[in-house]
Amino acid sequence: MKLKANAALVKIIYIRSQSAEAAPPLGTILGNVGVNTVKFCEEFNKYTATLPSFLVVKVKINISENKLFTFSILSLSVTYMIKLLKFKKIIKVNFFDRIIDKEIICISLSDIIIIALFKFPKKDLKESFKILYGIVKSMNLKIIKEKNIC
Repeated sequence: MKLKANAALVKIIYIRSQSAEAAPPLGTILGNVGVNTVKFCEEFNKYTATLPSFLVVKVKINISENKLFTFSILSLSVTYMIKLLKFKKIIKVNFFDRIIDKEIICISLSDIIIIALFKFPKKDLKESFKILYGIVKSMNLKIIKEKNIC
């Protein structure tokens, strides 16, 4: 594929932080367009060294005509962050004449506030919390004050 002068090829891929390897599939994707995959992996792993190793990030890679590259990590979605932070909790429930254990899927109130401040830094916290509250409810999660797991 021949690029016009000053044109760039853009690839958007998902890579687990700190875990880029020059092997397939990443090696194939970047190698087919002439990018030095080993160099990309070294730079990406160094850049994501402070992120948790389980985190999968969306990466935008700009590849110039001379096969040089730049990359940026695109913002994580709110639902993705909520899915990472949700957890299971066992609660006691009255069921007719007995008490049973019920498992619920939760997210802590403090985590919602952190996401709100992170994703909507210029919005009032009350506004951004309402947005997140709707998303959490649509995901059928319960909001709890503490993150104590039974």
